[in-house]
Amino acid sequence: RTDQFIEWCQDNPTKRVKLFSDSTQDAREEGRTRVQLNTAKKNTYMELARYIFEHDAELHAEWLAKPQPFVAATQRRHTALRTRYHEQVKRLGQTGAGLTFDELLRADRTKGLISEIARDSPWFSVLHGWWRSNPTYNVAFSTADPDQDFAAQA
Repeated sequence: RTDQFIEWCQDNPTKRVKLFSDSTQDAREEGRTRVQLNTAKKNTYMELARYIFEHDAELHAEWLAKPQPFVAATQRRHTALRTRYHEQVKRLGQTGAGLTFDELLRADRTKGLISEIARDSPWFSVLHGWWRSNPTYNVAFSTADPDQDFAAQA
């Protein structure tokens, strides 16, 4: 079901950005206006839960009878994905903060660890693309350029 969560987010980038808290700074840096959702996040979670559970053969009847627990479960899954992402980013530390997934795979100092993280967290590459520069999600993010040798410059 996490695959459907990720798929919906990929198919709905405007809602995804707002669901994951679009910031004015991110919008300015990307040369666009800040995305504001016209409906409450709760309604967006309802739409996401509908996408996940409406065609779920195992849970379809329960979804139709009482959708609210599924909406809550979808919110908890978002929180769990964020928590897991935090854990993985902490493993990378400042070494990988702000780098793209591809840059992490190519860098000698991170490629082994990022391969291990990708095995442990199959959605990490997608989430990292969305969250790597969002301090709400990436607590190790730095605005400094990677690969700077401050010691040599001192």
